[in-house]
Amino acid sequence: MNKQKGRISLWLGFFIVSVLSIVAIIGPMVAPYDINFQVRAEYVEVNGTQVIVSPPLPPSEKYPIGTDKWGHDMLTSLLYGARYTLFVTIACALLRVMLGMIIGLKIGMADRPQRWWLSLENAWGHVPLFLPVYFLLYRININSPLSSFGLVMIFIIVVSVLGIPSVVSSVRQKTEQLKEAHFVTAAISIGASKNHIMLRHILPQLKEQIMMLFVMEIIGVMTLMGQLGIFNLFIGGTIQQFDPSIFLTKTYEWVGLIGQARAFLQTKQWIFFAPLTAFMIAILGFTLIVNGMKKRYEEAYNRTPYV
Repeated sequence: MNKQKGRISLWLGFFIVSVLSIVAIIGPMVAPYDINFQVRAEYVEVNGTQVIVSPPLPPSEKYPIGTDKWGHDMLTSLLYGARYTLFVTIACALLRVMLGMIIGLKIGMADRPQRWWLSLENAWGHVPLFLPVYFLLYRININSPLSSFGLVMIFIIVVSVLGIPSVVSSVRQKTEQLKEAHFVTAAISIGASKNHIMLRHILPQLKEQIMMLFVMEIIGVMTLMGQLGIFNLFIGGTIQQFDPSIFLTKTYEWVGLIGQARAFLQTKQWIFFAPLTAFMIAILGFTLIVNGMKKRYEEAYNRTPYV
């Protein structure tokens, strides 16, 4: 029964993520309106009376999930913003895992404990990642003269580099355990090089753990994006307007749409809940994949005593 649940969780997660990935790729091509399209206030005849209709407009046949305060079609915004939400997250997680894996393997295979790294690892583990990311990006991101592409690249670099130590820690600890395994000590005794041992003996044993780590890092980056969005730091740039002071997303990524819609939480709720629902579905998809992979890994571990 547990095995069946694991498979269902894994395949359902893959299905959700696959659909969202397709949406992210073709979103701008299938969007009902251009991203710069805005609904303007207009007079409409209702029961023989001229009534002014202005955004935000509720969900209708013309606008399936409504428009925002500025007249942008919400469905169009979500379709355009999907690529930034998903692909930036995946890029950050991929860089973290690739670099963290290389460093973790090297440190884990070292002849002596690298005390300088252990000290850094322990200290960094108590620092909320949100704080350094926020203070590094705040002045760069808001009303920036840089392009959205440039700001996205800066975000990816900062978030990836600052997240590497946690990945290194996981890979290092597992490498140090595997280094004591009989098949590794046997390879060392016949003169195998460290690189050979890492590639031929250690890395294959870490394959499933690294895959799980990659998906967990995706969830972690999405959570970080949500935290930054609460403080009006949106991926690809934040536009701050004054009188009154409001913060708008430049790229229409989902966290930015959530952040700029907080004022409508009590009224015109579709403006807030449409991007929130999309974002939660994305997190749900990756969470289901992790849960399914964990159950599959546990099943394999129970079947094979030495992994």
